[in-house]
Amino acid sequence: MKTDILKLLLISHADGDESSFRKAALQLAAAESTAGHVRVAEEIRAIIAKLPPTSTRRLGPIVDIAAPRGELADILEGGHRDERLRDIVLRDDVRETLLRVISENRSRARLERFGMSPRRRLLFHGVPGCGKTLAAAVLAGEMGLPLMTVRFDALFSRFLGATAVQLRAIFAEMPRRPGVYLFDEFDSVAKARGDSQDVGEMNRVVTAFLQLVDADVSGSILVAATNHVELLDRAVFRRFDVIVPFDKPSRDQLADLLKLRLGTVGLSDEVAERLAAQAEGWSFADVARACDDAVRTMALDDRDQLLEHDMVTALKELKHRSVSAKS
Repeated sequence: MKTDILKLLLISHADGDESSFRKAALQLAAAESTAGHVRVAEEIRAIIAKLPPTSTRRLGPIVDIAAPRGELADILEGGHRDERLRDIVLRDDVRETLLRVISENRSRARLERFGMSPRRRLLFHGVPGCGKTLAAAVLAGEMGLPLMTVRFDALFSRFLGATAVQLRAIFAEMPRRPGVYLFDEFDSVAKARGDSQDVGEMNRVVTAFLQLVDADVSGSILVAATNHVELLDRAVFRRFDVIVPFDKPSRDQLADLLKLRLGTVGLSDEVAERLAAQAEGWSFADVARACDDAVRTMALDDRDQLLEHDMVTALKELKHRSVSAKS
C-alpha cells in the first residue's frame, strides 16, 4: 500500500498534477497514522498545510489508488473526499461527537499505550436528507482516508450464500485498505431477524454481519446509516461504539446552511433568516437543491450576485415538484 502511495507521489510530481500530489501525501499521512506513527502523520499533515493552494493546472489524469479494483469494484465505490467539518451544518452535540471520534482515531497509538482503542463503529440514523451520508464523507475528508461506499444493489445476490461471502470480502479489505466504510441504507443488511416477510437467507446475512463486526480488528472506520432505525436487529446496536441521531434541521440550522452555500454570492444574514422561515420543516438536502437551482438562475442571467427572488422562486418550484411527485 505504502509503495503504491510513493509511486503516485512521484508520478503526480512528474506530471505537475498538484491535486493528485496533495491527495497522495494525505494518503501517506493516513497510512502512517494507521500504522501507529502518529507524530510522523502529524508532521506530514503540517507540511501539506503549508503547501500553496492547488492550481487548476493538470497535465495528466488523476489516479486515485483508493478506488477498489477487481471483484470488489462491483460492490464498493471508493475515493478520497474533499469535504471537511466546515462544509456541513450539524447540531452542536453531533459536531462534538464527530470531533471526538476524529481525535481518537488520529491518536490511536497514544490510546493503545493505555490498552484503549479509538471508537470507530458509528451508527447514523434519522430522516432522509439530513446529513448522514455527508457526515461520513466529512469523516473521511478530515481523516485523510478514502470513503468506501457499499453498493447494496450489487451486494445482494440471487445465489444462496453469496451475499455473506461478499460481506466477508468487504471486511477482509478493511485492514488492507484503511478507509471510512459506509454501509448506507443499513437496514437492508441488518433487518431484524425473525421477520415473517424475510427468507432464511436474510437471517444468515445479519448473523454473518454481526460475526464479521466482532472479528474486525482493522484500523478502518465503519459507518452504518439508516432512515429506519426501528427495523434494525436489536443485537446490532451493541456492535456500535457511537449512535448518532440526525434530526430534521431547525430554522437556525437552515439559515446556517443558506449562509454556507450562498454567502459567497451575496446572500446576507437577514435574507438567509427570511428564507429559512419559508423553508422550515424541509431537509438539508431539499434546501441545498434549491440553492443550486437559484445559483443556476443567477449564472444564466449573467450575474455574480444572488437575488432573494432567485431563492424564493427556487423554493416554490421545488415545493411544486415535490407535491406533483406525491400526487
